This record gives sequence, C-alpha cells and structure tokens, in this order.
Amino acid sequence: MMPKRGDVIERPHPWTLIAANSGAVKGWEELKRQSRSNLDRAYMAITGDPRRTDARQHRLKGSLGTVKHREGSLDQWQYEVTGGGRVWYLVDDEKRTLWLTWAGTGHPKRTE
Repeated sequence: MMPKRGDVIERPHPWTLIAANSGAVKGWEELKRQSRSNLDRAYMAITGDPRRTDARQHRLKGSLGTVKHREGSLDQWQYEVTGGGRVWYLVDDEKRTLWLTWAGTGHPKRTE
C-alpha cells in the first residue's frame, strides 16, 4: 500500500535484526544506555549493508566466522560500536535476516 501524508516511510529493502538469545538482548540494552548514538549508527550500518568491510565492521575469523544456526551454517560478523563495545550477528541472505548473537560494552573474551 502506498503511504499517505503523515504515514511512516519504510526502508525500501530492509534487513531484519532479531535477537538470537537473551544475553544479546541484555548486552544491546547496556550498549543503548552507554552510547545510544553509536548504537544507532551500528544498527543503520548492519541493517543497511551487513557484509560491508571497514575499520568497524568485519567478518569474524576462525571458528567464530561460521556458526551453526537452526538448519544451516551462517557467517558471523562483528561491528565495533565503541572502543570496547561490540555486536556480533549472523547473516541469513536467503531470509534477509540478521541474528544478533552477542552484544556488550566490553571486548568479548572469546576473541582474545
């Protein structure tokens, strides 16, 4: 349906971001309290182009780079929200869905 004056204008071809677990939700809320504007930029970046590679956004390496999710394996990416804060997400190209697997205000210990 075509929007009318006063209607919300939807993004033309969005990716959907879904929390994969309750820990990711908790971390997302902590990041939101700590740095709302940076988290908003992260959200726009990953839902706009989830496979973009730059200084803040990249695919995780090694065993963290591909993760089993439901019936298949998906690539796992990271976005650096703040100096220590990160979000990790899986990219499901077929469903245009991103699964938020981890979020937090500190650097994830699994990458050390």
